[in-house]
Amino acid sequence: MSTRAAMRTRPLRPGGRRTAAVAAVAVLALALGACGDDQKNTQTGDVVGLTDTGGPKVTAGDCAGLKNGVGITDTKITIANASDMSGFVPGLFKDAQQAVQAYVAYFNAGQTICGRKLEYLPLDSRLDAGGDQQAAQQACEKAFAMVGSMAAFDSGGAPVVSSCKIPDLRTATLTPARLKSDVTFATNSLAVNQIPAAVPDYFLKTHHDATQKAAFLYLNAGAALDNGKSAIAAYKKAGYKFIYEQAIDPLDVNYTPYILAMKKKGVQYVQFVGDYNSAARLAKVMAAQQFKPDVYLLDPAGYDYKFIRLAGPAAEGTRIYINSALFEEAKSNDEMRHYMGWLQKVAPNAYPTYFGLFAWSSARLFTEQAIQLGGKLDRTSLLGAIAGVDKWDGHGLFAPMPVGQRQTGGCTAIIRLEKGKWVRESEGKFLCGPLIDSGYGARS
Repeated sequence: MSTRAAMRTRPLRPGGRRTAAVAAVAVLALALGACGDDQKNTQTGDVVGLTDTGGPKVTAGDCAGLKNGVGITDTKITIANASDMSGFVPGLFKDAQQAVQAYVAYFNAGQTICGRKLEYLPLDSRLDAGGDQQAAQQACEKAFAMVGSMAAFDSGGAPVVSSCKIPDLRTATLTPARLKSDVTFATNSLAVNQIPAAVPDYFLKTHHDATQKAAFLYLNAGAALDNGKSAIAAYKKAGYKFIYEQAIDPLDVNYTPYILAMKKKGVQYVQFVGDYNSAARLAKVMAAQQFKPDVYLLDPAGYDYKFIRLAGPAAEGTRIYINSALFEEAKSNDEMRHYMGWLQKVAPNAYPTYFGLFAWSSARLFTEQAIQLGGKLDRTSLLGAIAGVDKWDGHGLFAPMPVGQRQTGGCTAIIRLEKGKWVRESEGKFLCGPLIDSGYGARS
């Protein structure tokens, strides 16, 4: 997937560096925006109605022997979601919480786990390692499992969840400490050092000359820093030649010098890792300086209607590599309609996001595994079941993910903005291939 669901951040330091680091954290998320009350998908304007209720259709295990315990009573099973809701960037990962809330409503409308409904416990990790630690402690004491969480400083809760052995099935894991936890998995699974070869191979084939005069820019903090360095190393192994590499301070708003430098060097291919605001700024400055590379490529953070709104005409022709289904194709994707429809039911002012897809799917995967375990369900058995999950595609929401192995999936797609709409450029649903070990950020 981009590198992109494995977002990684660095510890904050006092003073100015703290401000810069927190600003960088904002680039890890797709920002939230308003939708109308008429259940419109603001990504496309298509009306998406509520779909059937019920939850997973899997073979249920025998419920005999299911014992009550932490987070399990005779009538409910409590799942917690600890995501950044307050702090320096309010609502940073609100979409993850809303997606899990939507799934709980969907599931409870027509399904149970051995006669027990889901109880949803939203917790605020507060964009702070201490906040994540406290949220994890609350989850350990009150919930059976953590589901769909996403916190920029999820290192804070790592020792807590490891100690209490609570299953921690996240949207994405963002720090090395959480990646190393033996109870933590993510539906947007990846290892930072593993880069799908499908992306560089595609452009080496379709725009070979441009890849030999390539530029790579990335924000110099947090996930973008780690992912940018890893991608550069991997693409060089694949056969790219970068004639311009640039780390950009997250507080830097003057991109003109970078554009002029690329223009002078004759760059024909530009790749950027960062938030959609920065990507839109880069596109607008390139247009203003009449710099038109053959390829302008973003990671999935650019797949947000606000990128188009901010960049305007300069966004035309932008490409994105992405490992999820497209909102534009919701009419032919049942699970996408479930997510979008129920999201609007529980949060009428929300809109679907890339990370929301994975948060919803985390809840889906949890319920499927729990139902199949039946009376054998406890924290230990659930962890064992998740560890065996491979090629999880969220029922068509994204490319197959090796969730249990905590590895990067090898499939992605290339989409292109044409006349203000995202369309598939690469053939088929996804391009699949081997992984390139960049040698950077390996999980030890």
